[in-house]
Amino acid sequence: MIRKLLSAGVLSLFAFFVYLDFGPGFEFLLVLGLSLVAPLWEPAGYFALASLGVLLVYRSLGGFIGLLTIIFAIQYVESLYLARRNAPISHYLVLLGGTLLAVPIYYFAYLLSIYTPSFVNTTLAAIFMVLLYVLFYIVVRR
Repeated sequence: MIRKLLSAGVLSLFAFFVYLDFGPGFEFLLVLGLSLVAPLWEPAGYFALASLGVLLVYRSLGGFIGLLTIIFAIQYVESLYLARRNAPISHYLVLLGGTLLAVPIYYFAYLLSIYTPSFVNTTLAAIFMVLLYVLFYIVVRR
């Protein structure tokens, strides 16, 4: 029961940040509509993530609000996945830790972008994401 409440709470935060990004309109309805179908059909959540990413890039929205929007979107979709699989609470904590580590990595990459060319910055950000994935893969496998 608490796992379903967690998903509902993350959905409300996700909807709030999507509304802050796009306001009322087609983009908001598209992303939120796909997200509401996600508990019934798992790929809809991933379509919502993809459409959110495309819309954030297309509308040139980013910064801290865009980052929080993506964080809550990932937490919502993955918490639905974990709730379906009856995962232990430690997996939820790994999800929370992994998504919250995006904030310092984002600001570190932002500081690097001031001093390095854009290609180097993109490469370093990709390396950080791969290292983060490997770290959490090792932690979850234990």
